[in-house]
Amino acid sequence: MSLPLFLLVLRKRIAVAAMLFAAALLGAVATLALAPPRYEAIAVASIDPSSADPVSGLGPTPGSLLIVQGNLAALAKSNQVALDIVERLGLDGDADVRAAYASAWRKPDNIRQFAAERVLEKLDARFLPGSNVLTLAIRDRAPEKAARIANSFMAAFIDAAIALKGQAAHKAADWFAPQIEKVALRRAEARARLEAFQTDARLLAPGAGDSEADRLLQIGNALSLAKTELVALQSQLATPGVSPSDAQNPDVQTLIALRTSLATAEADIARLQADAGPNHPRMLERRAARDSLRAQIAEAVDAYRAKLADRVAAQLVKVAELEKTYAANVSDMVGVQGQRDRLAHLRAEAQFQQDEYDRLQRAAAQARLQSQLSFSNIAVIDVAAPPSSPIFPKPLPAFALASVVGLAVAVLGALIAETLDRRIRRSEDISEAAGAPLLGVALDFAPPRGLFGAGE
Repeated sequence: MSLPLFLLVLRKRIAVAAMLFAAALLGAVATLALAPPRYEAIAVASIDPSSADPVSGLGPTPGSLLIVQGNLAALAKSNQVALDIVERLGLDGDADVRAAYASAWRKPDNIRQFAAERVLEKLDARFLPGSNVLTLAIRDRAPEKAARIANSFMAAFIDAAIALKGQAAHKAADWFAPQIEKVALRRAEARARLEAFQTDARLLAPGAGDSEADRLLQIGNALSLAKTELVALQSQLATPGVSPSDAQNPDVQTLIALRTSLATAEADIARLQADAGPNHPRMLERRAARDSLRAQIAEAVDAYRAKLADRVAAQLVKVAELEKTYAANVSDMVGVQGQRDRLAHLRAEAQFQQDEYDRLQRAAAQARLQSQLSFSNIAVIDVAAPPSSPIFPKPLPAFALASVVGLAVAVLGALIAETLDRRIRRSEDISEAAGAPLLGVALDFAPPRGLFGAGE
């Protein structure tokens, strides 16, 4: 349909369109006059789901904040919170609720549940986008009642959130009790097996002092020291003369004194050889003393080397005995290696049961503390106040909506009327009505009408 034809139809059906538009406006007026007003009271609270638990020190993961918000919103809309509201405000005794319950076709078994369902129908709980702010909005015919229900909803929601957190922790604490008993029994059994094995095998835990290993270490150190001393003695025995390292030996000190006296006598002989001659009595005396000293030195050296040989032989016997003792202890250590492995396994099992017991004890203590917490991370920002103006109906939005709807209905009604009562308005309408091509159009040759429509 072209625009000129559309405007022509509206002009011809202006009466129908006007009646429909007026009916829409009258409907808006009737709604404003007859519909009871609805008031909305809003309670606002800030919820911080990212705060850490004061007992465990743990906070939620980055991806769990939206889940926590969804859980809290679902809790606010839960039936238990609504039943708490009914009990706090005594809504089951409200006259309107009782009348609605009496006239209801399908209703719950008790009026408290019916009142809770009616309260939930009035509730709108949501988080503001991009924030942790929760709004609880209640709509009711009475502004004071709406505010009272909204504030009660916020208080009941906070109590339910605290109770839910404590209830979960209390269940966890109760779950830990039988688990701790089982682990304590396994720990006692592991300790009993360890003690029985240690008693039978006569083995101590490595951390409590390993006597076999310590004894083997002592024997090894003594053997190493004995071999070192043997090598030193054999080296002295193989070296002609007396080693200066034996200066602390009394025999060596005597030998050194004799050699010193021999050196003095030889010096005197050399001096007298130049001064008095070889046959001087003093020269002869000094030569006799020198020969005596040489004989004493030879005897001392022979005695020292004989004693050194005896020491070497005794040291060889000592080294052989230590080697035999060391080999015997090594054999004993190898023999008890299997028992030591078994001991280590039993100790590891006992330690594991002890660690598991301690872990469950800490977790149970933490759960008990959490079940006793009465804090809340919910802070009320605004309490609901009785609204001064209703949210429905509102005159300006109602008339604007009625105008838009009325205009659309008027246009649609005019088009429907035109479709049901089609008239010839154009030459093309004749062709469409007759189903035949149009041959021609006769112009209007009527004489012009007068001023008042009368023909001349």
